[in-house]
Amino acid sequence: MLNFVLDHLLIIIIVCVVLFVILPFILRIASTIIKIVVIIAILGALGLFGVHFFDKSNEPIKATQEFATNTIRPAIENELSKSDFNYDPETKKYTIKSSSFKLVGITNSNKADVVFKDKTYTIDVTFLKDFIQKQVDQQTQTN
Repeated sequence: MLNFVLDHLLIIIIVCVVLFVILPFILRIASTIIKIVVIIAILGALGLFGVHFFDKSNEPIKATQEFATNTIRPAIENELSKSDFNYDPETKKYTIKSSSFKLVGITNSNKADVVFKDKTYTIDVTFLKDFIQKQVDQQTQTN
């Protein structure tokens, strides 16, 4: 066994140097190279797409909000003007019923259930708060 070690001592030393000195050095360099490549890719993307890339990415969201404000909201308000509103002061539960939908919610909540075409959906009714409060005030004054 000792003869084997002595015959292959140079190879054993080379393998140990590679494993304990050169390999960790290469891994550190590779890690640094990966970091540099990521930084260059980010800077390149900003240079390619421009500094206002993030501002331009918000344009579809703004367009959707404008569409909802200009088309969907007037349609809902028109439908609400033709609807029946019922309010129960004890439970603070309201029901808005029209020919197209039924909306059931609680006055101090921003969420309500809408029944449309035999399916129930939970929606945010923040944009209807003024309408709901006005209807609640009217019904509580008459009672």
